[in-house]
Amino acid sequence: MGMNWPNRLTVARMIMAPVFMGLLLSDSPGCRYAAFVVFLVASLTDFVDGHLARRYGWVSNLGKFLDPLADKLLVSLAFIGLAQLALVPVWAVYAVVGRELLVTGLRSIAAYAGVLILPSRLGKLKAVLQMGVVLFYLLAVVMETRGSAFSRGTMNAAYWVLVLSVVITLVSGLHYLWLNRRVVGRLGL
Repeated sequence: MGMNWPNRLTVARMIMAPVFMGLLLSDSPGCRYAAFVVFLVASLTDFVDGHLARRYGWVSNLGKFLDPLADKLLVSLAFIGLAQLALVPVWAVYAVVGRELLVTGLRSIAAYAGVLILPSRLGKLKAVLQMGVVLFYLLAVVMETRGSAFSRGTMNAAYWVLVLSVVITLVSGLHYLWLNRRVVGRLGL
């Protein structure tokens, strides 16, 4: 069941990730607005593709592999871009991107060995929190370009959601390794 609608949305999210990054890093305020919209649409495709896959029985191994990969690409690029704008602390980027690379590497090695490792509920919560953090920071950036005084409060709220997100990110990474310890052992890692 190759390219069904959920898989097409997932691929679209993967394509939107570098587009988002280019818009975010542009100096134009209009591009920052566009970055917010692109990230919001990309985030929504994550919910829509999952809903469609479950509702219509369009769940596929390709989708099970690509969907978390698309999330990791989108969120990792967002965190790197926000760090380049000095909005997100570098330690948060290391934690998020490091965890994502570790989990993606493990999933890839397992897939090569013929073992499909599915994301956990905690991993899905982590993805939602990370996307929420990025949206908070993007909202602050958009508000700042409009000269809104509310952006400082939004930035403070975003920071605390970021801290929670990083904690959940690290816990979910450890949980992921614990749940898949037998697979890790079988792979000789």
